[in-house]
Amino acid sequence: MKLSSKASTADSVLPAYLSPWLLSSVALYGVSFLLTVRVLAVNPLSVASPAMAGATFGLITLLSWVLLGEALGMQKLAGIVLICGGIWLLARA
Repeated sequence: MKLSSKASTADSVLPAYLSPWLLSSVALYGVSFLLTVRVLAVNPLSVASPAMAGATFGLITLLSWVLLGEALGMQKLAGIVLICGGIWLLARA
């Protein structure tokens, strides 16, 4: 009985690992890692790390507004400006 349950589990798990969504996300994560390593190798860490952190906030907000139709209020925009401004000030210190 136990052997048959293991076989059915393996049969159902393998297609999940070969899913195009999973494989493409792993590939994109690898590309992201390589680009991050490249950016950190070329630029000073005190500049690159804060710039990437600030860009993350801005890009996620912009893409969620464009692709998902998320509302952008003045409060959200002000928060993003304050976060990016704080990151900029810390990078200059």
